[in-house]
Amino acid sequence: MAISVKLIRELRAATGAGVLDTKRALESTGGDFDQAARILREKGLAKAAKRTGRETAEGHVEGRLEDKRVGLLVEVNCETDFVSRNENFVAFSNDLADHFFAVAQEGQPLEEVMNAAFFKDAGATPAEMLKGQISTTGENMVVRRFVRYELDKRPGVVEVYIHPGNRVGVMLELNSETAAGASQEAFATLSHDLALHIAAAAPLCITRDELSAEKLKAKQAIYRNQALAEGKPEQIVERIVEGRLKKFYQSAVLLEQPFVKDDKISITKLLKQNAAALGEALTIRRFARYELGESLD
Repeated sequence: MAISVKLIRELRAATGAGVLDTKRALESTGGDFDQAARILREKGLAKAAKRTGRETAEGHVEGRLEDKRVGLLVEVNCETDFVSRNENFVAFSNDLADHFFAVAQEGQPLEEVMNAAFFKDAGATPAEMLKGQISTTGENMVVRRFVRYELDKRPGVVEVYIHPGNRVGVMLELNSETAAGASQEAFATLSHDLALHIAAAAPLCITRDELSAEKLKAKQAIYRNQALAEGKPEQIVERIVEGRLKKFYQSAVLLEQPFVKDDKISITKLLKQNAAALGEALTIRRFARYELGESLD
């Protein structure tokens, strides 16, 4: 049977396949759109498998937020900045973020969410759609990670901030003692300022206690060896190590970092100032910061 140009165009739009591949798939199925699409998807899977393992350090960090109570970050990666700026990739990244926000539960494995029925179309999964995108663009792509926060019954807010360019995203939970305190404009301003700070300052943790003993021992060994290599007398090496470790804390620990909008105060002091103004204690319960291509070690 003759295959219409309109049908070829519609199947190309749905699958991203080339004209000849689309036409052949339709001809082999007698013009059956769904069967032809399935054939093209299967071909796409084979092409995608060949690209698996290629480095993916570009892409988008997407965020979602609802009523300051539920938030999400998801990182979708591709190989090149060129593809990351393509409108199809941008739309796909947004669809994935919407899917994760609609389907995922806090702490759920990534693979489960990727293999769940797509929230807009139960006949497909994000995993299948991803492989179709790989076939279309010719680049390897991965959904690298996601995190979801739910405030539950705790007073406070969840804040999400995506830095322009979608290379860095931040989510945090800031708690107050009462719902009334969390509803104040000053509280909303503080949560936003903290998200901006975390995006810029890239802390590793909230308090010193969250740093592993192994990491601290490694840092101390590095600072000690540096001091000895610089010819410092052994009797003052430990004091030098302590000083450099203090600077490390100020760069790595959120509560000890100088506030990016006013480096004369620390984040701890910023919280105390706002707590005094609001009349109740404030606590940063948790945060997540995603940056494209960063090490996950």
